[in-house]
Amino acid sequence: MRSFSPARTVLLYALAAALMGLTAGVLVGGVIADGTTAGIAGVVCGCVAGLGVLLFRRRIMARLRAAHQAAHDRGFAEGLSHGLILGMAQYEAAVFPLSDSGVTAEERTLRRTYAYKVAAQDELPEPIRLLAAQALAALDEAHYERSRAAMLELSHAVWERARSAR
Repeated sequence: MRSFSPARTVLLYALAAALMGLTAGVLVGGVIADGTTAGIAGVVCGCVAGLGVLLFRRRIMARLRAAHQAAHDRGFAEGLSHGLILGMAQYEAAVFPLSDSGVTAEERTLRRTYAYKVAAQDELPEPIRLLAAQALAALDEAHYERSRAAMLELSHAVWERARSAR
């Protein structure tokens, strides 16, 4: 299901507020006076409530857009983090191939370049970028134990960040 646009959400808020105002006006008017007064009170309260929401339309839309952008940014950063792990794993496979003829020098350079490009993205959270830099340094030195530990730490940090965002 597609999410509502901010304008449609404001319209639905105005409709809901108008209906609640109408209901409250009818109930209060019915308790205090007769049916005609209840109807008039309901219409007036409904109009005032709906108009109130529409007058604050800009503020509501700004908040909705900010919340939408924040959710987008979180999702984008999470996707970049997972892409970073994939790129780092490819570079790790190039540094420590399973066979002697597994990876050419050109392919290793391309994988290294890709891993560095993804790790340098500004949208990545700072702790993830720092852990990626540590892992890249260990991979550049071809230090197996340090690179495995750094990759595990990076993977765990990405997983924790994704889990805490939900």
